[in-house]
Amino acid sequence: MFIGLLTCEGQIPTSLSLKDKRRVLQSVLTRIKNKWNLSVSEVGRQDDRQVFELAIVGVATAKHVVEKELQLALKLLEATDEMMIFHIDITFV
Repeated sequence: MFIGLLTCEGQIPTSLSLKDKRRVLQSVLTRIKNKWNLSVSEVGRQDDRQVFELAIVGVATAKHVVEKELQLALKLLEATDEMMIFHIDITFV
């Protein structure tokens, strides 16, 4: 069994309020959960209206499966026009 953890920090520069930030994050996080069945959570900077910290976790019997799913989730995050990602870390257990 392999557990993969993707943590990333980023910014939503157009966000003027926490409500704006939550709208953008909720949309992206729901797509990741539904498309790849990964667990996703905002784990830090929750009171900052523009900066976010996310954790995305996947579990599989093969490392390459988890790695592929996390990379696809990361591509979706990076492709979201309203978001800028500035720190990424992927670890496996």
